[in-house]
Amino acid sequence: MPSDVLRRALVVAQRLGVSELTDWISSELKGYKSDDVPEYRRVRARFMGLDEKGNLIQFPTSPEMIELFSNFAVRDSVSQLMRCAQDKITIYSVPTSIDERFTQRAYEKYGFRMHPVRVLSDIQQQGILEQVKTRVLEWALDLEVKGVLGEGMTFTPQEKQTVQEQHYHFGDVSGSQIQIGSNGSQQTQTQTGGDTAALSALIEVLREAIQQEHIEAEAREELQADLATLQAQAASPKPKWAIIKATAQSIKAVLENAVGGVLSAKALPYLTALL
Repeated sequence: MPSDVLRRALVVAQRLGVSELTDWISSELKGYKSDDVPEYRRVRARFMGLDEKGNLIQFPTSPEMIELFSNFAVRDSVSQLMRCAQDKITIYSVPTSIDERFTQRAYEKYGFRMHPVRVLSDIQQQGILEQVKTRVLEWALDLEVKGVLGEGMTFTPQEKQTVQEQHYHFGDVSGSQIQIGSNGSQQTQTQTGGDTAALSALIEVLREAIQQEHIEAEAREELQADLATLQAQAASPKPKWAIIKATAQSIKAVLENAVGGVLSAKALPYLTALL
């Protein structure tokens, strides 16, 4: 379980005197206090309306508003994410000022109240938990490679010095690789993105699939939201490739877990180019 793994990692990080790791682990265990979260916690939520009967419906607003409010920083602790991931979806409210404005607008237009909410799938929440576990595992393997093993969770002065000479960056890593550096060394990680041809091709594949293929309703809604994001970025004079990459990851998860078949085969080459 991620929370148990993190607690053990917290003990190790504190005994080794690595404050940057202690801060990251504490935030994962307790939750983040602001929207300044690691990249893997920035997800593409579905911006929906919740009526008085508890039904989720498409919120009547512009694509620009959907784009703005769909980008979501997940601040929950790992234990809360684990509980939420047991459900198919999790509903997050929006700030009160935004709720009041959109609810009033919906009432004036349709005659009934509809609260704007953000909706995350269990797949997205599990993805965050997997990223956390992977980062802890990579750190543990790095310690092992450097011979920092500890005896009964006790570390020698030499082991502490070895670790403290490293520079670990867990929270600001956008890929799956932990950034680890030491004095006089460099580390690089290949970043993909910026492939406008792949972006255009993926948009076309998704558009045709949503129109023609039989896709489960929930998966269709997720793909439609992702398609809207890609179209908005493609039309922008300055596309945000971080958003495009996150959306591509969301699409890949939907295809792997809910759709599959011909659509996955068609989309995969373009998704790979964008990830």
